[in-house]
Amino acid sequence: MATIIPLIDDAIKLSREEEYLGKEKTSFWASETELMAFEIYHRWVGTKPTNPITEEKLMMLKMRKLTEEAIVLFLRKSGALIEKFSNDERCYFEWGPHKVPISGYPDVGVNIGGEEIIVEIKTYYGGMQHNKIRNGGVRESYLKQLAIYMYHWKIKHGILFMVNQGTGERFEFELYQEGNEYHYICPDNGVEIDMLSVFKRFEKIWIENVKEKKEPEIEFQYKYDIEKIDWDEMSAGRISKARNNKAVIGDWSVIYSDFKDMIVKKQGTTLGYTDKEIARIKELTDGYTSKKSNQVKFNPNELQ
Repeated sequence: MATIIPLIDDAIKLSREEEYLGKEKTSFWASETELMAFEIYHRWVGTKPTNPITEEKLMMLKMRKLTEEAIVLFLRKSGALIEKFSNDERCYFEWGPHKVPISGYPDVGVNIGGEEIIVEIKTYYGGMQHNKIRNGGVRESYLKQLAIYMYHWKIKHGILFMVNQGTGERFEFELYQEGNEYHYICPDNGVEIDMLSVFKRFEKIWIENVKEKKEPEIEFQYKYDIEKIDWDEMSAGRISKARNNKAVIGDWSVIYSDFKDMIVKKQGTTLGYTDKEIARIKELTDGYTSKKSNQVKFNPNELQ
């Protein structure tokens, strides 16, 4: 019988309730640059999530937060830390003629050789994520979040600091504001960010949905039409999960949404695959294990 887990879960729930007690959403958050309009809207109007975050996920987020706090502590000891960017200093501004409210909290700022730099700290875990990140594959939403802070404080240099939660390995991705106030570039992976389009998207949601109290269309699909999926392009792992009804092939934005059940209902489908769908998937992917194993694999040594 579990003894410690229930105690921790109750404490996690209480902490979450205390943190958000009486708080209403009054702005677009810097972390929402790529969140679908449907979810932003329902967060704004206070709709109760149909799929609230689990205690395990909340504990994981707390552990990530502790890692971020440790990095801030180390930077403070270094003497380079800028306190005003590292002590829950809120970024808030109203953009454009419609005064679109945007806000967020930067993680930390440093002064290197007289230059002020905003730093956004993100943690990750797992071999697949590690391979993506060491090859420059960071989420653009992270860079956009950083760009919002840089835009607000008119700072031209930022760093996205990625930390492997499992190994402690660290990567830095620099971000520069170049040309005009909305144009940002990350030379470490060649990604360019157009913040004007980000702010205009927020503006559209603000005017057409939040102000009008009108629910947006759902931009993404929980479950793709199995007849239209290119199964040959799917990994053996994803096919196996679909065949065994352990995961659907669909948009991650919905699969991990706090409002997944609501979206599934509105899209007139069901959670997971039906028996009929499973049977058809197995027909469409018959012999997938041998097909995948026989595929020609790229060998980088052949280029040497």
